[in-house]
Amino acid sequence: MRFVAFLPLALSAAVFAGPLTWDQLIQSAEKDPRYMAAQKRAEATSSSQGTKLWDKLELRYQLDGFSFAKHDFELRMTPKTFGEGSADRARYEAEKNYEQARFAVERSLLLYDRYERGVRYVLRKKIYEINKQLAQVNADRVEVLHLKSGSATFNPEDLMTALEKSASYKAALLSDSTALRDAELKMKIWVPDFDGVDLDTAFIPTMAELEQNLSGGVEVSENFPQVAMAKGKRDSEVARAKQDVSKGRDYISHIGIGYSLQIESLMEKYKTMDASDVFGTGQYRDYQDDFKKETGCESALNCTATADFLVADQDNRKTADKFFVNLAVRLPFFDSNKDSDLRQQVATLDAESDYLDDVREVNQKVARLTEEILALIGQWKVQKDYAEQVNASGFMEQFARNAGSDPLLLLRAKESALESDMKAVKLEYDIFLQYLALLDYAGGLARQGVVNHLREGLK
Repeated sequence: MRFVAFLPLALSAAVFAGPLTWDQLIQSAEKDPRYMAAQKRAEATSSSQGTKLWDKLELRYQLDGFSFAKHDFELRMTPKTFGEGSADRARYEAEKNYEQARFAVERSLLLYDRYERGVRYVLRKKIYEINKQLAQVNADRVEVLHLKSGSATFNPEDLMTALEKSASYKAALLSDSTALRDAELKMKIWVPDFDGVDLDTAFIPTMAELEQNLSGGVEVSENFPQVAMAKGKRDSEVARAKQDVSKGRDYISHIGIGYSLQIESLMEKYKTMDASDVFGTGQYRDYQDDFKKETGCESALNCTATADFLVADQDNRKTADKFFVNLAVRLPFFDSNKDSDLRQQVATLDAESDYLDDVREVNQKVARLTEEILALIGQWKVQKDYAEQVNASGFMEQFARNAGSDPLLLLRAKESALESDMKAVKLEYDIFLQYLALLDYAGGLARQGVVNHLREGLK
């Protein structure tokens, strides 16, 4: 039953699975976990920054005495230091720009892997076809040499050399097929469901288009992802140094407003009483017995003694007097901030130096890659011109007449043209490898909404 249920799924997968195209290969970068992680970082830092009104806000409580009669409540705020707001905004902008550039670099690397693998597959397939033709030419040579084995011009070493070449071409064809299979398996990691590979060679720009695109040179700008990332890092380091300096400008340590609460039912105080306080109708008449014991006086007449008693207290303050303000100001007269300023200058100079080093490195690599690509295109032209000259119909006819009745010379001419084509294809791979590296540095692969980054180039 399980097999029967699985069979329609397998058949539907086989029906809907099609050949791999360039569009599918390129779009697979957006589903890569590294792409999504970098995108989330960039989106997280691109959100608007909230206004910071203070550094710290706290509610403080103080118990005044273990009688639990007096309680102080205070809302205390630590204000931002002078210059902290601008430093925070600069740091936020720098971090946002850095993460955006980092996302562009990550996207460029992911597309570089896919373009490189696709170009490798297309050019390796060309090499495979040329090796097949070379193998066939060599097989024809072996056949001709076998037919000439009884003639006076037959050389056994030529036959041995041809047989050795046959083995070499078989090995080369096996290597090509293995490399193509490995490339397919690599691309299946990015695009799991495809049946065959249909990477159109017209998708790749011609050597003439590349030469025209690079003939004017490449000027490095801040739009290059690695330069933009270095700039964001520099600005972040400078803003961090400014933040450190601003922390030393906390001239107002804190500002607080509080309320002093007193619970009358729990309040007591010591009061010194005389006879007039306890004898009579006053509020302390309840203390007559205690006063008599302490002083021996029986009445207020002729009694000059006094005694201390713990009595209930009252909160007779005005409402306005129950509130208080707390302000702490730091005295900077003996606290020099020159060390912080010096550290900021050093950090700024270090960040600028690192930025210039990164820009210089990108400049050097871009110039070197441009020069190498143009030099390789020149070599490619030489090989293609020779191959086209050999393959030209008039040339082959003239060569055939000069060869006379010996077909080995004609086979050697075909082989020479194919070998030149082989060198040209290998040069193409080296050219595109350098060109992809150049696009990576220049941000050509980081652009979004581009169908063909290879043809879009450095525009």
